[in-house]
Amino acid sequence: MSILFRIAVPADDTLAPVAVITARQLAALRRILRAEGDRIGTALIEPDDIIGDSFEVRVCPLALATVTAIFDHDPAVISVVEEAQFRARRVCVHHCANSAEITMRVALTSDSGLELDLAYGNAYALLEALGVDAESVGEIALSQLRERIADPATSRRAMRFGVEQYLPRLKRLADSADGTDDARLAWA
Repeated sequence: MSILFRIAVPADDTLAPVAVITARQLAALRRILRAEGDRIGTALIEPDDIIGDSFEVRVCPLALATVTAIFDHDPAVISVVEEAQFRARRVCVHHCANSAEITMRVALTSDSGLELDLAYGNAYALLEALGVDAESVGEIALSQLRERIADPATSRRAMRFGVEQYLPRLKRLADSADGTDDARLAWA
C-alpha cells in the first residue's frame, strides 16, 4: 500500500465533469495516445501490461480537437479534456466491472507527474520529518510546507528517518503550484 502526496486546489472539491465512453472509443484513444507519444517523444499512456480497470493518460501535450475527434466531439468529453488541460492534470479512465461502464474524468494528478507515491513506511517517516502528524490522510498549506522544508531541523529529521531524498521532490511539487491561491499539499 502507498500514500500519494499531491497538490490540491479548491477546484478539486467541486463536482468535476464526467464522460461515459465506449470500449471502441477507448481503444481508439489508446492508439492515438501511443502514436502521438511516439511522435512527440514522451509517453502519454503506460504500456498495456500495466493498465488495469483504472489508469491515467496525459492529454495536455495534445490539441483538444485531436483528442475529442475520437469521441465525435462529444460535449461531455470536451468538458473533461478541456478541464484537464486548463488545470494541467491528467485524465483518469475507469472501467467499472459491475456496470461495464467506462468513464473519463479529470485526474487528481498533474500532467507532469510530480506527485510522490510512497510506501506507508516512507510516507509516515516523511510526515514525521516534516513535523506533521503521521496520518494516512491529511493536508497542509503550501506556505507551511515551504517553511518546514526550509527549516534545517526538517533536513536533520529526514536524514535520521532515511527520507532526505524526498525533500527536493516535495519542494518541486510545491513550486509547481506557484501562483495558485489556496493550494495545499494533500496526501491519501
